[in-house]
Amino acid sequence: MEGTQQTLQDTWNGEDVLEPSFSIIRRPVEAGFCIDLYLQVFDKISSDKWQSLPEDRWHRLATIEPGWITMYPIYTNPHTQRYRSPKNGNVGCILYSHQPTHDLPDTPEDAVLYIDVSLPRKLFDPCEEGLGLVKQLTPLWRGLRFAPSLKTLVISDDGDTSITDDVVFVSEARVDECRRTCMRITRARKKSETSAQMHWVLSQVFPTLMPNVVFEGSRPVLASDTTPRRVSNQVAQAAVRARRHQLREVKVGVEMLAKEAPRELFELHAEIERVTLAVMIEKFESMLSQNLSEGHWQHFFEANLFILAMVFARPVALLHTQFHAQGSTINGAGAHIGDLLFSQGRELAIVEIKKPSTPLMQSRPYRNQDVFGPNLQLSGAITQVLYQQGLMRANWLSHLRDPTMRDLNPDTARCVVIAGTKPTEEGRRRSFEIFRNACKDVEVVTFDELLGKLRMLAEHLTPAAPADLPDTF
Repeated sequence: MEGTQQTLQDTWNGEDVLEPSFSIIRRPVEAGFCIDLYLQVFDKISSDKWQSLPEDRWHRLATIEPGWITMYPIYTNPHTQRYRSPKNGNVGCILYSHQPTHDLPDTPEDAVLYIDVSLPRKLFDPCEEGLGLVKQLTPLWRGLRFAPSLKTLVISDDGDTSITDDVVFVSEARVDECRRTCMRITRARKKSETSAQMHWVLSQVFPTLMPNVVFEGSRPVLASDTTPRRVSNQVAQAAVRARRHQLREVKVGVEMLAKEAPRELFELHAEIERVTLAVMIEKFESMLSQNLSEGHWQHFFEANLFILAMVFARPVALLHTQFHAQGSTINGAGAHIGDLLFSQGRELAIVEIKKPSTPLMQSRPYRNQDVFGPNLQLSGAITQVLYQQGLMRANWLSHLRDPTMRDLNPDTARCVVIAGTKPTEEGRRRSFEIFRNACKDVEVVTFDELLGKLRMLAEHLTPAAPADLPDTF
């Protein structure tokens, strides 16, 4: 074991233990060799004295391999009761995938520097603080306590959140999104607490000293500044009340309007549909610009089934969300869950929803510069939905217990995968079209194609401007 230079001594005082030493061990692995980084740990022997454990009992803080850093986070402050305890709850091991830019370190100092440079500081603590997730990500590892069997967290460049045995896989982008969201919530809470505290002080402690200070919502303002704003707010509120009153009148008199002015009522209905469609398109475009999860998109399509209905040539009805193509065993294993199950007439339709960011074609061409193979995520989604189709047929007798399934025929179940956006590069786009046209049992639809269908429908519903005809009289 190669350790950092340290003065030989029997005991350490309260300041010395705050700067522990490190040591490394180089050991062979299948891909070559790795570096284990060990952290010096202490036992407290009196109120202000500590004793170092032998080096063979130091805590293994991390393992460095080409492309991976494995962390075993602990609390490193010997002055606290939680010293040497796991830092992130039941998640005792965290793996982080990175692009190595240097050779593996040869000394403990280089190993510490290698780790601190390779890990994003916004997500992980440095070696001196025991590694592990930063404070802002505390809700993340605390949430994993609801699954006590989970012991390992793997953070990589891409990939969806998933669980395999005792390992949970989360993308780095999702972890960073969690950190930013938690920070926003914390800032909003602190701002709300500060406003409430100031409100109480100014209204209870200093009412006679500052009588001209009033509150508009939670914000203190001078009384002289509130009059114009209150007037404008009253006008806006009156306009809202007037529009709601008009809407109630239309609802009450809709039958009479249908008899007296059917054309005007039809035009009003068409205009409402056009406005609703425009709002739907705007929301769709806004969601495409964000890195949303599959769950967000599934909820969006469930709330707007009209969008998915455009994929099918015949009218469809939603039967189930998160349907079980195959039930689980008594211990919960073996279940196969699909996203959406539709019926079109007496036939079934299985819809698998991925993300707009799902890659469709491989980044490298196959043998030449013009042919690209399908990405693993796309081929996996196609295989998954075909597997669900087979399970639905094999377990059809058990599915017939559901009243909504009794009149349906599973023999011609249609499969649809909604994933990614059409490639912009000519070679990939052509390869994608060739590949999906060859998938005779699965239809692949991209998110931008769904948005294009909505835009085309909006254009058809928009009335054409009247043509300027010459006056012949």
